[in-house]
Amino acid sequence: MGNQPAVTRKREISIVNRATLRELTVFGLLLAIGMLGRWAQPDWNFTPIAAVTALGGFYFRRLLPAVLLPVSILAISDLTLAAHDSWPIMVSVHAMMIVPLLIGRSVRNTSGWQAAWRWGLCGVVPATAFYVVINLAVWAFIGIYDKTFAGLAACYVAAVPFYRTMLAGDVFYLAVLLGCLAIARATSKTPALVTTR
Repeated sequence: MGNQPAVTRKREISIVNRATLRELTVFGLLLAIGMLGRWAQPDWNFTPIAAVTALGGFYFRRLLPAVLLPVSILAISDLTLAAHDSWPIMVSVHAMMIVPLLIGRSVRNTSGWQAAWRWGLCGVVPATAFYVVINLAVWAFIGIYDKTFAGLAACYVAAVPFYRTMLAGDVFYLAVLLGCLAIARATSKTPALVTTR
């Protein structure tokens, strides 16, 4: 009987260690998926980065790993990709990863239709926000387009193929990653895959 608290503490430490190991494993997998996907098709934006960021925002209990995930993906993959046209473009690209992160975070305490419509938003909103903000930055900071309304319109029109491809990539990768999460939850022997605050 006197040994009961020590046994309980060991069991609690073991559970915490498994949860930490699982989070590190998921972080590593999502990081690899994000980087490899970004390296595979950087020109047309058919990448998993928004889906990975949203899933990280949803999955991780603490905000820090959820934030470090897209920052790490972008920082590491930028080492081998062509440089951004200017630092304002790079800052805009990095800042836009807040959108899927926030949507993924907002799904954490929802279920049913509430969760479904937010995941649906996550398939559309990040690419749309990225398209609007990044092309505004390209128009404002790169000398390709006239600084007129016609120049701005030309910039947005020229970017439609990139937007279309990014949107398709976001929807595709989000569906794949959510499917993987559902399979992992269904086959898990422990209820610890359920995210909690």
